[in-house]
Amino acid sequence: MLFTRGTSEWISRISQKHKHLIEPGLSAEQKERLDRWAEIDFVYSTLKLEGANIERDQVARVLSNASGATDVGENERATTDLLASLRMVTSLARANGKAAELTAELLQALHGSGAGFRRSAGDASRVPKPVAAEHLPALIESACRWYTAESFGELNPVEQASIVLLRLIDMQPFEQANERTALVAGSLFTLRGELPPIIIKPEMSSAYRNALDEGTRMNTKPMVETIAEAIERSVSEMLEQIGKQT
Repeated sequence: MLFTRGTSEWISRISQKHKHLIEPGLSAEQKERLDRWAEIDFVYSTLKLEGANIERDQVARVLSNASGATDVGENERATTDLLASLRMVTSLARANGKAAELTAELLQALHGSGAGFRRSAGDASRVPKPVAAEHLPALIESACRWYTAESFGELNPVEQASIVLLRLIDMQPFEQANERTALVAGSLFTLRGELPPIIIKPEMSSAYRNALDEGTRMNTKPMVETIAEAIERSVSEMLEQIGKQT
């Protein structure tokens, strides 16, 4: 798939802003602060996308373990699990760069339930219906092999992430929490391109849902543009964070 002019403009803006972000050279302290900002915003935005009743400062407190509580609720558990998954792909991307691969085993580790892939028929009300459970392992292996193909590697990281996200949500590999797992898995492809993870802020949820709907019609352009906008916003906010420190 080739970028349209509109999408190319998003990609160009991302490249320019990312260049401004990394050109001066970031200190270890600045990198740590940007990592923490990205973690908080990713976890908060992803959980809000799922409909969780949670605020950004709550996520920040859980991530810093400010309360020190051991008896945690559903939101706190989801926050720590999602953070662990994000850190897993971040570490993999930084250690291996563009050679970092999404595998079926990694996908299950990111999901973290320990239950393996879906064994039920899935949500029959979805259009199109989820693939049959018995076909999932082979389809996931096939998809992961394609993500290592030379042709896929030639795509922009934003486009790679969009394709991975749409494919995983379409397959519905797990009984639940498929969307958050797909967002983490898709983020591997932006992170290995030295970009932020996919942060779909609450105000972008309508455009994101529309892009998902268009994806079911084999139209991936809206998702590419939505993720491009999300990444561009994140890089802009990172530049603001650096500006506050100087």
